[in-house]
Amino acid sequence: FFFSSRRRHTRYIGDWSSDVCSSDLNGFLLDGYPRNLDQAKYIDGVLKERGIPLQFVLEFQLDNSEIVKRLSGRRVCKSCGAIFHIIFEKPKTEGICDKCGGELYQRDDDKESVIQNRLDIYDAHTAPIINYYKNLGLLKTISAAGEVSAISATAIAALK
Repeated sequence: FFFSSRRRHTRYIGDWSSDVCSSDLNGFLLDGYPRNLDQAKYIDGVLKERGIPLQFVLEFQLDNSEIVKRLSGRRVCKSCGAIFHIIFEKPKTEGICDKCGGELYQRDDDKESVIQNRLDIYDAHTAPIINYYKNLGLLKTISAAGEVSAISATAIAALK
């Protein structure tokens, strides 16, 4: 979860952590958050204030070339929103949606130059979080290469 405004960020995390504290949940998962060291330290403080222990951080590791291949191959139907991939889930006819016959297109944020920019931002702002949580003894790293089912099984095993 990412918000550009610290005020919205603070309100959201406050609401979220109150919900976690007042429920009988047996844990929680944050996907894509925190995205920078300040956010990591902030959420650590919020969790500590509320007595919620952070047990570990799960990092999915994948070569940048594979990330670009996976993201840049995505195609979306203009009509029904169905998602395909030019390598992993090809439509029967190139550029045509199998579900409704609509036109498939590549979203602007799936273009290689945009993905590379996102990876550069990750290297500059998000990667330092890895060392932060590693130094706290909370980091678990798993490979995100291979089949989705195998990656999922490894991730679930890491959560136990």
